[in-house]
Amino acid sequence: MFTQIPTEVPANTVQSKLQNLISESRLKLFSTVKTPALELPTQRAAALLSPTVKVLVTNPTAQSVLAGLQEPLGPTAAKLYTLLFDVALGASQSQGHPVLPSQQVIHQPVEIVAAALGLSKVTVYKHFKTLTHLGLIHARSHFGNWYGLTRSTGTLLAISLTRGHRARLRWDDLKHAHRDLQADTSSPEPRTAWAFLKTEQSLPKSQERCKAAVEALKVWSRKPGNTKNPVKDMTVNPENSDVRTVIYSLSELSSTHKTKQAALLDSFARALARGFLDSENLDFWRKLLWDALRKDFEGVGTLHKLSNALLRLLSDRDEDAPWEKFGAVLVARLKSSGVWDEIRCP
Repeated sequence: MFTQIPTEVPANTVQSKLQNLISESRLKLFSTVKTPALELPTQRAAALLSPTVKVLVTNPTAQSVLAGLQEPLGPTAAKLYTLLFDVALGASQSQGHPVLPSQQVIHQPVEIVAAALGLSKVTVYKHFKTLTHLGLIHARSHFGNWYGLTRSTGTLLAISLTRGHRARLRWDDLKHAHRDLQADTSSPEPRTAWAFLKTEQSLPKSQERCKAAVEALKVWSRKPGNTKNPVKDMTVNPENSDVRTVIYSLSELSSTHKTKQAALLDSFARALARGFLDSENLDFWRKLLWDALRKDFEGVGTLHKLSNALLRLLSDRDEDAPWEKFGAVLVARLKSSGVWDEIRCP
């Protein structure tokens, strides 16, 4: 006895079976294919916000820059560039640059540069032309005001610190007042290259004289006109600092690293307030030094002018001047000379 097979199948039943077969085949197909894991949106955002950075630490040297030259460089010119490179690199590091700049602009006296290498000024100028032709430096004379006359303050140099960079002085570099020549020459201890060379002659050996000249160039690059090292450990023990030493060292404020500037200024202010018997007005001395420092960055030379006024006030104190408030006398003198308006910041 046979079962009768229906000749007609409902359309909806056929359609449902076909859909089941298609879905099963899709599952088998995708199960055999390995797909990469998808990143979550938060993980991808975190990866973008904190990318992996490779830091390349290098120790730049003059030899690494000279190695990229296509033209040979004579030994004297190479020695001159090495000296200028080391001075410029020290000036750049003292300014706290997070990344080494391609060049550094420094103000230098050619007389001391020649003394550091045991050369004549004519030889130094000769090799300046060679180094400028190769793009290692760019040298120009710098001029400033001296009692109403235009006089040379020294030589302005752009020193290439990286291989392949051509050094170039800008208009702003030439127009900036890098030093106050009038204040330097009228200081009780003249801050000039000739004054340094005169004292350098007292050193017994030529090697010691060359070494002293190199150190003077490094100090000069941070604060043109200065050849002496800054006062050390002033912020550690300001109570032991002499007032005269502080006055002579005021210009070091502008060459001190910005992270140590506030502490050094505070120690100087305390020493001045103590030396002029004015400890109750410590904020006055702090404000005076801070305003003079900010104006000094503009090339006005306010720190030099303030130093000269303080030296005069110190002489009056040593001569037992009958003044109860030395700070008031200082302000009156600064106003009469016009320096007060230059120093005071709004």
